[in-house]
Amino acid sequence: MSGTIQLTIKELKLAAVIGCYDYERTQTQPLILDLTLDLGAWNYPDELEHTVNYAELHALIITLASESNFLLVESLAKFLADELFLRYAQIKKIALTLRKPDVCHEKECLIQANFTQEREYKVAIALGSNLNNPRQQLISAIEFISEIVQDIRHAPIYKSSPCGFTEQDDFFNTCISGTTTLEPLELLVALKKIEKRMGKVEQFTNGPRIIDLDILLFADKAYQQLFLQIPHPRLAERDFVLQPLVAIEPTWIHPELQLSMLELFKRLSPNQHYILQQLD
Repeated sequence: MSGTIQLTIKELKLAAVIGCYDYERTQTQPLILDLTLDLGAWNYPDELEHTVNYAELHALIITLASESNFLLVESLAKFLADELFLRYAQIKKIALTLRKPDVCHEKECLIQANFTQEREYKVAIALGSNLNNPRQQLISAIEFISEIVQDIRHAPIYKSSPCGFTEQDDFFNTCISGTTTLEPLELLVALKKIEKRMGKVEQFTNGPRIIDLDILLFADKAYQQLFLQIPHPRLAERDFVLQPLVAIEPTWIHPELQLSMLELFKRLSPNQHYILQQLD
């Protein structure tokens, strides 16, 4: 069994040039930081490389603050969180409190900024349908997905001949990209719930379906666990996946093949083309 881990640093004393007034721009001022890092599920060996080295973290925060020059405590708080996400892939969520004591020369008066942020991952998802007004099914699915994926970009919808089992109606296909705070398996579970919510019933491989939602890419990760494989194993084999993906993310690099989506699309062979027309 595995649990979740949080690391907490309390009352770390910092010094930074911070403030809007002239007298605050010429000298450093004291700051106090409280920091909680959520490292997610913990099932790793007892080795430092799997966690955040808090001695290193302590020194890094002091250096970042001392070299900063912000007007607002809020800006410094966000800057520190962004830098920690950038440097430590293990961090899933940051809760940060930054206090500036003796505000405007008033003893025992302070301003405090509380900042919380979850790590966001860029994702690409393929959508397909050939039942019950498939165009509307894709639109509805995107609306549902917007509850778990933000900043969505959507490709045009394409009509494609069926792949594998050919004795069925043509498919409507598209792709979206966006950002999510969910981990890969969490995202998969959320998408399966949307499929069920929309009435998907498993029939047989490559058979008719009201909706299909497949994770194509997840940041720059190559991921395989249980029944989830990322990048999608057939991503580079089908134009009804690659062409809509190229429309919104042509430069996204396949983490295993080290080729862009546009390069992969150009490499498709004639028998990997199924698109009949672009619908919008």
